[in-house]
Amino acid sequence: MAKICLVGNPNCGKSTLFNNVTNTIAHVGNWAGVTVEEKYGDWNGNQTLDLPGIYSLSPYSPEEKLTRRFILDSEPDLIIDVIDATNLERSLYLTTQLVELGRPMILALNMGDLLEKEGIKIDTEQLSKMFHSRVVNISASKGLGFDELNKAVEKSLADKKVPSCPLFAPPLELLITEIIADDFMHEAPKAYPRRWCAIKLLEADELFLANMPPVPEKLAEVIKCRTEKLEKVFNDDIDAIIIDQRYHVAEDITKICEVKKDPVKKFKLDNIVTNKFLAIPIFVLVMAFVFYISISVVGGVTTPLIESSIATIRESLHSLLNNLGVISFLSNMLIDGIISGVGAVLTFVPQLFVLFALLSFLEDCGYMSRIAFIMDRAMRSLGLSGKSIIPLVIGTGCSVPAIMSTRTIEHPKMRRLTIMVTPFIPCGAKLPIFAMIIGAFFNNAWFLAPIMYFIGIIAITITGIVSQLLDRHKEDNAFILELPRYQIPTLKNTWIQTWERTKGFIVKAGTTILLASILIWFLNSYNFLLQEVSPTSSMLASIGRVIAPLFRPLGFGTWQASVALLTGIAAKESIVSTLTVALQGQPITTLFTQASSFSFIMFILLASPCVAALSAMATEMRDRKAFWAAVAYQTGFAYVSSLIVYRILLGVL
Repeated sequence: MAKICLVGNPNCGKSTLFNNVTNTIAHVGNWAGVTVEEKYGDWNGNQTLDLPGIYSLSPYSPEEKLTRRFILDSEPDLIIDVIDATNLERSLYLTTQLVELGRPMILALNMGDLLEKEGIKIDTEQLSKMFHSRVVNISASKGLGFDELNKAVEKSLADKKVPSCPLFAPPLELLITEIIADDFMHEAPKAYPRRWCAIKLLEADELFLANMPPVPEKLAEVIKCRTEKLEKVFNDDIDAIIIDQRYHVAEDITKICEVKKDPVKKFKLDNIVTNKFLAIPIFVLVMAFVFYISISVVGGVTTPLIESSIATIRESLHSLLNNLGVISFLSNMLIDGIISGVGAVLTFVPQLFVLFALLSFLEDCGYMSRIAFIMDRAMRSLGLSGKSIIPLVIGTGCSVPAIMSTRTIEHPKMRRLTIMVTPFIPCGAKLPIFAMIIGAFFNNAWFLAPIMYFIGIIAITITGIVSQLLDRHKEDNAFILELPRYQIPTLKNTWIQTWERTKGFIVKAGTTILLASILIWFLNSYNFLLQEVSPTSSMLASIGRVIAPLFRPLGFGTWQASVALLTGIAAKESIVSTLTVALQGQPITTLFTQASSFSFIMFILLASPCVAALSAMATEMRDRKAFWAAVAYQTGFAYVSSLIVYRILLGVL
């Protein structure tokens, strides 16, 4: 079995290609930062790896280190360099580094069809000659060029042809050649190509030097002397010289290989959606439309239908089980526990499906990257990275992948702060709770759902300001985010993303929430002596009464609300099923007022997330003290915020 790895810039189409050739489903999107860890698949019997998108093999970001480590240590049989044909020069900068790794390589030119619409065509024959490597035109999203790519893969695995390295300016090449000839190069691992080793030695690459013995004094003196001369000739330091030479190579090859016609003038939508005055209002309107459609329009139609269907099923099943003589324990567990608990959660599936579909559309068409661009300055002022907006947007689906995507943030403090505030953005699991409260107490006022998102943004803002006040040392970083081209999302990709998110919600309903519903029903129906009792005398009520006083100042100091928050630690959706089972058919309006219900969802919005997200937080923070400090802050912030809001609403409502 051969090893194949897909490498390329962020948003070049690697994951889409990976999905198509391996028949797997990896999350893809028309923006950077989607792939944050390696993904494995099978391609015609070959082990295939989708690596995170990178711009360079310099060891700065975690993604660059991971990609470089895999190529060097795992020695793949073939590298497929996925190139964004619409940004050839930028893509070739990475290519100039990949060829130095001495592995067989194919250049897969993706999105060439978009380039041709602008009157530009790439001469693949010339490009192939430049790198002495096979070049294939593909369209990953449309499934074009895969037959040619499969043939190229077979041939490359068979002949193991290694690409040629483009040459730099003569003075630099002379020094590289001299280093290669030195006996010290024999000390390098066999998997490390000599030219690559020489360049890493010039760059004083820490990861490379850590795997090498000390550089001999004679060679070190030669490098120092010759490097100083080069820096005088080029009027720059050696790192910058090498970078500049790579860009010159990429620029020269692009000039030779790109055949340009008269460009077609197009209206630039970015003049409007990234306008400093219009961008935020447009974003607010877009998100308001998304929630109006998903919650008010779809939810207004589907929720009553599903609720009435579940009520009919309960009545029919109750009659059937009675006629069959099924014992009351099993009958009640099935009807009052499973159907009531799980059914209450599944009521919101249509709303979430439409919400996920609309968010997937916004991601794939390129709009979400514009939001990241717009929010960059605001993020920086709060001590966050411009890249922090990416986890915040992903968090609208689920906090777990959102927290994992913080790996793209280089600076530890910014990354930890982003991890802590990401759960403030409502995930899909919290939406059923909001929908239940909004429907019961606020007459399905759809605009309250986007308001919860803006409350999350306010919480992030306050947290950022507090962190800036406590830590005067600011980390500055350059936020590099290339805005992808607008494109019409493919039905297949939108469906995959929407279905995967919805399926995850349904699977959780059929596993975690199912078990939670049974447990809650049991605790709500029996006392500690295992005697069947009314809910007010049950184990659940006893547990709830112990912790209920903690939430009394927030307006929801009932045992039902308290145990719902407790079960929500396992999965936020469990809060809906817990309340449904605990109420035993009573309306939820018996537990809350308008003020206390809003305080309740405020606490759920801002408090620590579910166990899965907490686990992701602990893993990504890699610091036990920082993790527990984040959990304490989230819980404390939620409590204080809910208290303030409740007191204000008491005077207003």
